[in-house]
Amino acid sequence: MGRAEAHLVQGRSALACSLPTEAAALATAAIGLERGEPGADLGEAELADVLAGRWAAVRAQLLELRAEARIRTGDGQGALEDLDLLGEPSTADDARVGLRMRALDAAGQRNEALRLYARHRKVLRDNLGTDPSRELVDLNTCLLSSDARPAAAHTAIGLRTAPNPLLGRATDLAALADLLRTGRLVTILGPGGLGKTRLAQEAARAATEHTPAVVFVELAGVGTGEDLALALATTLGIREVTTLKSADEVPARLDIRERILGVLAERETLLVMDNCEHLLDGAAGWIADILAATTTVGILATSRSPLSIAAEQVYPLEPLDAAEDGAAVELFMARARAARPSVTLQPGPVAELCTRLDGLPLAIELAAARVRSMSVEEIGRRLRDRFALLTVGERTAPARHRTLAAVIDWSWNLLSPTEQRLMRRLAVFPDGFGAEAAQAVGGFDTGDDVGNDLDGLVTQSLVTVTEDPTAGMLRYGMLETVREFGALALEESGEKADVQTAVLGWGTAYAKAMLPELDGADQLKALQAFASEQENLVWLLRTAVERKDVTATLALYAALGYFWSMSGAHSDLASFADAAIRVSWRHAATDQTRDTAVLAFVLGASSLPFGNRRSGLLALGSLRRTLDSGTSSSPRVAALADLLLTGTHGIPAVRAAIHRYERSTDPAVEGIARLFAAQLAENDGDMPAALAASHRAYDLAVGERQVWSQATASQHLAELYAQLGDTESALAWIKTSRAGLTALQSHPDLQQLDWLESLTRLVAGEHDGGTRVFEEIITADSHQGEGPGDRRSLGYAGLAEVELAAGNTAAGLRLYRKGSGPGTVALRDPWLRIVTAAAVVAHVAAGSPDPEYTRTRSRRLRTIVFADLRLRPDAADRPIIGCSLLAIGRWLLRPTDLPPETGLRDTGLELVLLSGILGVRQTLPALNLAAVLAGLDAEHPREAIQAARGRVAGLSPADGLARAVELLRGTAVRAALDATRS
Repeated sequence: MGRAEAHLVQGRSALACSLPTEAAALATAAIGLERGEPGADLGEAELADVLAGRWAAVRAQLLELRAEARIRTGDGQGALEDLDLLGEPSTADDARVGLRMRALDAAGQRNEALRLYARHRKVLRDNLGTDPSRELVDLNTCLLSSDARPAAAHTAIGLRTAPNPLLGRATDLAALADLLRTGRLVTILGPGGLGKTRLAQEAARAATEHTPAVVFVELAGVGTGEDLALALATTLGIREVTTLKSADEVPARLDIRERILGVLAERETLLVMDNCEHLLDGAAGWIADILAATTTVGILATSRSPLSIAAEQVYPLEPLDAAEDGAAVELFMARARAARPSVTLQPGPVAELCTRLDGLPLAIELAAARVRSMSVEEIGRRLRDRFALLTVGERTAPARHRTLAAVIDWSWNLLSPTEQRLMRRLAVFPDGFGAEAAQAVGGFDTGDDVGNDLDGLVTQSLVTVTEDPTAGMLRYGMLETVREFGALALEESGEKADVQTAVLGWGTAYAKAMLPELDGADQLKALQAFASEQENLVWLLRTAVERKDVTATLALYAALGYFWSMSGAHSDLASFADAAIRVSWRHAATDQTRDTAVLAFVLGASSLPFGNRRSGLLALGSLRRTLDSGTSSSPRVAALADLLLTGTHGIPAVRAAIHRYERSTDPAVEGIARLFAAQLAENDGDMPAALAASHRAYDLAVGERQVWSQATASQHLAELYAQLGDTESALAWIKTSRAGLTALQSHPDLQQLDWLESLTRLVAGEHDGGTRVFEEIITADSHQGEGPGDRRSLGYAGLAEVELAAGNTAAGLRLYRKGSGPGTVALRDPWLRIVTAAAVVAHVAAGSPDPEYTRTRSRRLRTIVFADLRLRPDAADRPIIGCSLLAIGRWLLRPTDLPPETGLRDTGLELVLLSGILGVRQTLPALNLAAVLAGLDAEHPREAIQAARGRVAGLSPADGLARAVELLRGTAVRAALDATRS
């Protein structure tokens, strides 16, 4: 019976994880365990009826599970056979009726499924005076339509695959499901070790069957309420705003609260906030905020204390039943046999032990682990005195110390002195540790090998061990309650300060050692290994800042910042820059600290556009002072530092420095120079030079096996080819870049690649599939208010092009007008300038009935061109100016009653052709130069077009820009743009 129930739980878990074949196999195996009627050998005893009833219920659930699994694999006939074994559903069993309807449909009998619904509805109305459930009505509606069945678009984030069956909590799961149906906030309440997290995981997994989105946020490793936003954002995949190609194009920082609320509100969501007790005020505030700001989010929380907010429904979780046939005994026996398969167990002594353990799952599992070397009776004898003392302890003591501390204390007293010392020292790590870290912290004062003691802690189930397949190493951790006990023991030992110094020393040494590895030939493996220590290192960076430990701060921020820059987490880089630079900016570098100081100040200064301006300027000054006494031993970092400082002397100085580094014999240094050169060339409108430099950078990165550099160079190549309208090449390089960025887990950069690919496919004529990406761009940036900005304008433009391609001209132009905003195109908002230009071209091409819109936008674009050239004469972005030229030129060429003698036609043709010389960004279909020229060929005399081509032939981008300025300053152009009517 127990094995069948275990298979049932595992099968449900497999189904929740979209593994229907595995779920069906588990159900089949469980059904196959039946060996006659349970309890038949007990005659007419009451227990016989209990066992028979229990098996009947389990068997029915197994058949339903297998039927559901078979439906999902397309085996409708097999599902019907399972349901036939269950007999006819009861009158009120809408779920069973729905399951049979779906099975009939999967078996190709949709009409029979519809007839079944009609019969069921009639029975309900005749017998109960009611109608079928909403879910059943929706299923019937779907079957009546052309769709085969409702689409499964459910999302589950943060759920863990159950390692073993959850025992004794079926009633609790049902109660929680009922509470969540009637309320929006349910808190599972109880002391540590009671299994709140595991129960919440199972409840969340069950919710995936009917809730579009289930999000599980683990708060055990969150140190303060201030970090709650980061925990929520990280779980939801919210990292930062996508950065642009140069510092001049940095968007406004996003408000993390609005983004979190926006993502959660997108659809019906169950949010699970696990382990709130150490963050009560912060967790309660966030939960109240989420409930007030959304209408479709339900929240399940776990805590040792109530959240004490108005919407809360508390669900006190009771211990497991410790009777001989209860779940506590079943749990102990399962875990004990896993530890020692040959162990002999009798229900009576086990039930007595479980009763003394208060039915707490954690206490039971720790005790069961001791059967490796002890009998149940001996465990009971060893437990007696200490457990009795702590269960009747002081009433004013914290709740987690009244029962759970007894369990941990009992295990603690079974350890050797050196194992105790190691356990309390390892408790300082907030996010697990590796063997080297354990050695560095555990043996910092003696130098003794801690391997045997670590093995002892694993054997005592006080330390868990898992294998990280990505980093190829073992990783150790502690249950949170065990770690808390160890932290208290460390406090009492008097060695806390020394241990914190030791762990800070380990982190500093680890950060320094990993810096060259992050640039090494096995870069991907190094990045994966570093990622496993990221949370520990962040905690240590905070600690170093609090202690004003400059050496540790520089090393930790340098390594973390370098890692964040490679993984696309630029907002993390910026958010920690202020604190790190504030502590270290006065530091006079020594030979031991110069490498980390140079890199830390480079990273701090490079985050200037994203974060605190004062700290960025301090970092820049500190970098200059540090370089006066010597530079980094890393040629790559030294080059970055020099280029960063050279940038303060103007573009000509930067060009000279780049040219010098392009001749470097170090491939990494040359690669950096080539990427910078490509950006400058693109900015100048020199697309052949930009392509050549980017290709060279990519080839160098391949030769050095630099995954990050390869991904960066290929992404830049994709952008360049998309800008040129070469969609085939752009898509090929997007594919190459995606492979690298995926390996790096650089999610923000992957998001940028998503919208680049969607835009490129639009230009290529593929109008399906991009809608979701464009809608997500708009939603993600919706915090920006009424006027669109940056990527949000791109989202509207993408949707506009989809509508225009479908022939929905009015809808497409309306979206373009929304994307271009109210008319105040900002100079530092390049994407809004591009979208505004595209909107003008699209309106003119469609013969828009709103001539005032195109005139005012064209006039604004002309104004921005002159402002750009005044403010940045050496650095104006020529391809973006090219977009404005294309729009203004196309507007001048619109159908008009003005005679050719005005010269507007010739000016318009010349401006359109000059846009190509400046490298116009052809990122949107409306800005595709070839398409625009094809349209002009049909509208204007060939002689006029050829004459315009002759006038611009052979012009360089610089000469082309000068000619464009001359044309834009012409009296006829100004008069046309300033006219009140067109």
